[in-house]
Amino acid sequence: MVPWVRTVGEKLKQRLRLDLGREICRQYPLFCFLLLCLCVASLLLNRYLHILMIFWSFVAGVVTFYCSLGPDTLLPNIFFTIKYKPKHSELQELFPQGHSCAVCGKVKCERHRPTLLLENYQPWLDLKVSSKVDASLSEVLELVLENFVYPWYRDVTDDESFVDELRVTLRFFASVLVRRIHKVDITAVITKKLLKAAMKHIEMISKANQKVKNTEFLQQAALEEYGPELHVALRSRRDELHYLRKLTELLFPYILPPKATDCRSLTLLIREILSGSVFLPSLDFLADPDTVNHLLIIFIDDSPPEKATEPASSLVPFLQKFAEPRNKKPSVLKLELKEIREQQDLLFRFMNFLKQEGAVHVLQFCLTVEEFNDRILRPELSNDEMMSLHEEVKKIYKTYCLDKSIDKIRFDPFIVEEIQRRKIIKSVPGKLMKEKGQHLEPFIMNFINSCESPKPKPSRPELTILSPTSENNKKLFNDLFKNNANRSENTERKQNQNYFMEMMTVEGVYDYLMYVGRVVFRIPDWLHHFLMGIRILLKNTLETYTDYYLQCKLEQLFQEHRLVSLITLLRDAVFCENTEPRSLQDKQKRAKQTFEEMMNYIPDLIGKCIGDKAKNEGIRLLFDGLQQPVLNKQLTYALLDIVIQELFPELNKVQKDVTSVSSWM
Repeated sequence: MVPWVRTVGEKLKQRLRLDLGREICRQYPLFCFLLLCLCVASLLLNRYLHILMIFWSFVAGVVTFYCSLGPDTLLPNIFFTIKYKPKHSELQELFPQGHSCAVCGKVKCERHRPTLLLENYQPWLDLKVSSKVDASLSEVLELVLENFVYPWYRDVTDDESFVDELRVTLRFFASVLVRRIHKVDITAVITKKLLKAAMKHIEMISKANQKVKNTEFLQQAALEEYGPELHVALRSRRDELHYLRKLTELLFPYILPPKATDCRSLTLLIREILSGSVFLPSLDFLADPDTVNHLLIIFIDDSPPEKATEPASSLVPFLQKFAEPRNKKPSVLKLELKEIREQQDLLFRFMNFLKQEGAVHVLQFCLTVEEFNDRILRPELSNDEMMSLHEEVKKIYKTYCLDKSIDKIRFDPFIVEEIQRRKIIKSVPGKLMKEKGQHLEPFIMNFINSCESPKPKPSRPELTILSPTSENNKKLFNDLFKNNANRSENTERKQNQNYFMEMMTVEGVYDYLMYVGRVVFRIPDWLHHFLMGIRILLKNTLETYTDYYLQCKLEQLFQEHRLVSLITLLRDAVFCENTEPRSLQDKQKRAKQTFEEMMNYIPDLIGKCIGDKAKNEGIRLLFDGLQQPVLNKQLTYALLDIVIQELFPELNKVQKDVTSVSSWM
C-alpha cells in the first residue's frame, strides 16, 4: 500500500474515534466522568498505594475510637510493676448492737441461738503493739486520769475501784478505735473522700483571695464565702464544745462496754473528759498552723526516712499494764462465782442474764471446771480415776476448745496446747481456774449492774467540767482561735453558689490536680486541653501510683519511733501547759522552711509549663490558706466528719433522717 494512503486512513480512524468519543461524552457525561476517575485512581494506586492506606487507616481508627470510647472510658494502669493492694485486717468483727450466730455467723439471726463473742466485752483480745508505743499511749491516758479524775476523786476517797473501772473503759474505747482503724482502707479514704473535701476548701480560699488585697483579711473573707456551709462547730467556741459533746454521746453505744451507757454518771464524766479535755485540745493542736507546717514537712520530705536508733521493741497486749487494777481493797458489792452458786435465787437470775447475753455455755464451762478441780485435787487418785479424768479432759476439749464446736470459748493458745498434750495433772487446773474467772468476770459485773434499779433523771442541769466561769473561759478561749468564726446561731447569710460542684464532678487524684492547676496555678488553656486529652491514658496510672506512694508514706508514719514521736507531741500540746511554748521566731522559721519545701516539691518541668510567676502565686495561695487557724479548724472538722462515718458506718443506718451530725445542733 502507498504510504500516504495508509496515513490518510489512520487519520480518518482517529477522527472517527474522536467524534465517537465526543458523542458518547455528550450523551453520557456521568459515565465518562466515573470512567475518568477510575483511570486516575488506578494510576494513583499503582504509585501511592501505601500513602492512601496510611491515611484511610488513620481515619478509620479515629472514627472507631470516637464511636467506642466515651468521656468516662479510661485505660488501665500501664505501670505493671506498681500495684496498690489494700491491706485486709484479720481481726474479729465487733457486734456492739447484737450477737453473732455460731451457725450462720449473722449478727441478728432468728433461726439459731446467739453465741458469745468475747471481743464485744474484751476488744483488746489479739491486739498487740510495740511496748514503746503502748507505754506512750499509757502515759497519755495516765495524764488524763491525773489531770481530770484524781484531783477531785482523791478528796472523796482513796478507793481505786472506780478509777479501775474507768481504766477498763478507756482501754475498751482505745481498743475499739484501733480495731475499726484496721478495718478501713486509709489510702482509699484519703484519695476518694478527704482530698475531695480539701478541694472544696481550696475553692473557698481561692474565691476569697480574689476579693481581698491583703492576706490579713483572707481568713475572714473565706469564712464569709462559706456562708451557711460553715461547719456548725465553727460558730463559736461554745458551739464547738457542744458539738463534741453530742458527737461523743452518739458514739457511746460503739465505744463503751455493754451496759455501760446505763450508768448516767459514768457517761457524763467520760463525755466531759473526752470532749472538753481530750478532743478539743487535740483538734486545736491539729489546726495550729505550726503543727500543719510540721506535718507538711514530714509528708513532702523526699529524703530517706529517719531510721530508728534502737531496735524494735517487743509486742505486748494492748494497754494491759494501764488497765491493771490498782485497788487493793475487796469491794463489798462484788459477788464471787461461789456465792452465786450457793444462792439459788442469784443463780437463777444469773442464768437468765447469761441467756440474754448468749453466754450460758461459759457458766456451764465454769461449773464443769469446778467439779473437775474438786476431783483432780483429791489425794491418792487410783488408775481408774485418772483414766476417768483424762476422758473428762477430752470431753472439755471437744466441747469448749474445738473450732467447730458450737460452745467454743476462746482461750489462751497455750492453755489449749497444754490440754492437747494432756498435761492436765500438773499445770492445767490452776490455769483453768484463772481462765474461767477471766471469761466470766465481765458477765458478773454486768449482771450486778443490770440488777440495780434505774437512777432517777436529774432535774438539775447536767454536770459540765467546762462550766461558764472565768477560770474555765481561759481554757476554752485562747489567742489563736479566739471565738472561732464568732457567729450567732441565727445568723443568716446569702447562699453562695458552688460553681466547682456545678460545672464538673471531680473524682480521683488526676482530676484534683487538674482542678488545682486551673484554679490555683492558673495554667494556660493549651496545657489544660492537653491534660484533658491524655486523661484517658494516664488517669488510672497516676492514681495507682498515688495510692502506692501514700501507702509507703503511711507505713513510714506508722513506724514505731515516729508513732512515739507523734504521741509525745500530742501529749505535750494537750497536757504540758506549764512548759515553755515554741517561740514566735521558731514558728516563723518552720513556716519559711515549709514554703521553701512546697516550692521545691513541684518539678521544674511543671514550673516551666505554668511559668515561675504562676507557680509562686499558686504556692503562696496554698501556703497562706494553711496559716489561718480558724480555716484549718473548718477543714479539720470537715475531715473529722468523714473519718467518723468511715470508722462507724452504723451511724448512717441509725440516723437515716439525719444528713449530718451538724443537724443535731
